[in-house]
Amino acid sequence: MKATEGADPFGTARLRRGVLDAWGAGPARFREDANAEEDLALGGYRDRLVVELAQNAADAAARAKVPG
Repeated sequence: MKATEGADPFGTARLRRGVLDAWGAGPARFREDANAEEDLALGGYRDRLVVELAQNAADAAARAKVPG
């Protein structure tokens, strides 16, 4: 076995245990996490449409050297 085999340099085992403990302590937490993941997978930017349009307009104004 190599020295690096079985190593956990990023502490993923601890993170995994924490998540599983939180899910076990309350089913609502699991549902919240699942919903957040689904929202991201189905369109993480959909709630940012207005913000993105405003930023695009500001960027275009800056490139054109006009107020905006």
